[in-house]
Amino acid sequence: MNHIVKLRRSFRTLVILLATFCLVSIVISAYYLYSDHKQAIVLIETSTQAGCGDMNMLPYRTMEVKLTKPIDITKTDLTILLFVESQYSQLGQDIVAILESSRFQYDIVIAPGKGDIPPLTKDGRGKYAIIIYENVLKYVAMEGWNRELLEKYCVEYSVSIIAFHKATENSLPSTKLKGFPLLLYNNVALKNYFVNPNSPLLHITRASTVEKGPLPGEDWTVFQYNHSTYQPVILSELQTPEHHEYSLSRSSHHATVIQDLGLHDGIQRVLFGNNLNFWMHKLIFIDAISFLSGKKLSLSLDRYILVDIDDIFVGKEGTRMNVNDVKVRLFNWEAV
Repeated sequence: MNHIVKLRRSFRTLVILLATFCLVSIVISAYYLYSDHKQAIVLIETSTQAGCGDMNMLPYRTMEVKLTKPIDITKTDLTILLFVESQYSQLGQDIVAILESSRFQYDIVIAPGKGDIPPLTKDGRGKYAIIIYENVLKYVAMEGWNRELLEKYCVEYSVSIIAFHKATENSLPSTKLKGFPLLLYNNVALKNYFVNPNSPLLHITRASTVEKGPLPGEDWTVFQYNHSTYQPVILSELQTPEHHEYSLSRSSHHATVIQDLGLHDGIQRVLFGNNLNFWMHKLIFIDAISFLSGKKLSLSLDRYILVDIDDIFVGKEGTRMNVNDVKVRLFNWEAV
């Protein structure tokens, strides 16, 4: 009988010890989980408060370098196809001015509403190396057959797309682009822009470009996405985030220009959240053409300075240069 009582007491003690051990384990686990979570929150809050120059501290997964599909436009002519809203649209004229000053060949077409797109191939060869849309909404709203034909051409011939979205007073607060894991927030005021130094398309644009202060206008569009194919090119901050009514992400930096690396559907794109009035967009636009054409349509980094000195030879008597003056200046230039 005594043995049975002792066994019961031992069993009861063992159960109590096991229960106590489990409770202690739960408490310890909860403590470490809470500590890790708290550290993660502190890290994110610290990162979002980092300055524009602290690029490695930004809470952007897309700041990491990703591999892109090599661009091979050997099967296409070095010509750009430009879809414009009308022949009088301002953005379309700005794009044409840049293409002409860069001596890039292009064809300009009114973006079709429901009509057919122009022929994209000739004798088995692609006619266009890059396709530009003045209005990205014209691209996403294309008839299914035409859009399928255009995107099939882009995939088969390694052709990329550049598109712009300029918000108006009639634009909805947010826009979902059909067929893309992408959301656009319209008519926002921004400040403090900087260039993502890890963007692979930079050529003329300096990666360290940072500028404090408000961006011109309050009609900017910022991009939000949930896919690794997108990478920011230019980021900025909201001027008054506490008064913003849209459900923007907690990140303090928002992309105004993004690059689609082609990981979603095999087509690389660059999307602008405004027009070309902002000087930085002009540089990024030229760099985008360079990158998406595999450097075939690219501007040289060499720069030349033209000094006009003819007036000093035809000026008033007593102010004209003589032979000795020229020799002195020539000697100084050679010394430099």
